[in-house]
Parts: sequence; C-alpha cells; structure tokens
Amino acid sequence: MSYNAVTPIIDGQTVIVLGLGRGSHAVKIEKKGDAFEAKEVWSNPQVGAQFCTPVLKDGLVYGLSDRGTLFCIKASTGETAWTNDNKRGNYGAMIDAGSVVMTLPSNAELTAFKPSDKSYEEVAKIKVASGETYAYPVIAGNRVFIKDKEAVTMYTLE
Repeated sequence: MSYNAVTPIIDGQTVIVLGLGRGSHAVKIEKKGDAFEAKEVWSNPQVGAQFCTPVLKDGLVYGLSDRGTLFCIKASTGETAWTNDNKRGNYGAMIDAGSVVMTLPSNAELTAFKPSDKSYEEVAKIKVASGETYAYPVIAGNRVFIKDKEAVTMYTLE
C-alpha cells in the first residue's frame, strides 16, 4: 500500500507533484482548443515526499523527503540544489516565514533555515514538545503556536 499526503504545488501553469518512492515531477497545463493538455516539464527521481507538503519560495521548493531529510529543488528545472542528511522523522510541516523557512517534523524540533539554493544554513532550532508533533505550527506576528498530543504552547520570536 502506498500512502501519499503531499499537496501539489502550483507555480503559474506548472503543477509540481512529489510522492513516496516516485520522486518529483512537474507538468505544465495548457489549453488546447476546448481541452487542456498536460506536458511533463521535468522529473527528479531522487527527491520525493510522503507526509510533507513542500513550500515554493522564490523559485525554489523546500521540503522534508520521504527519507526524513530536508531538501531544496529548483522549481524551473527539478534539479536538486541541496539535501541535508539529518534524519528528522517521516512527517513534517514546512512554512514560509518570510526571511526564513520553518519546519516542524515529527521529532518536535522546530527549525528555521535561510532560503537559498546554495546550501542548508540553519538559523535556529528548538525542541518544542517531549513527544511527537503532527500539527502544523501557526505563526501570528512574532508568535508561534505549537500543538502536540497533550497541549498547545506559544513561543515568542525575537
């Protein structure tokens, strides 16, 4: 059985999809007369996702792979820009937080990193729960709300 919970990413007329063991693919949707046609733009068999909907920011796709590692791919070509091999759990939320991208994997380590196609550069990391986390964090101004199995906690960012 294959379970895939990744929401497709829309980039103009291009739809980017990722899957467990299927890698990443992009198709361009174009209207041809009264019908629509999908044409493959690129395919990257090395980077897939299962339980993390990636973030598209400035032409780059950031996500948590089906192997539990962070990645960045170029939205225009599908080329892998970088991967970070630290295992973080098989599920994770990914959020565009302005000057940083934040991720909250199931290991409950809220991590912020700089968006870049050059390399992974961690800005901050904090353990936000003693158990696993599965809900997306909510950012409101300079506050981050985290829900784990037992409670909701608010953190203030500076």
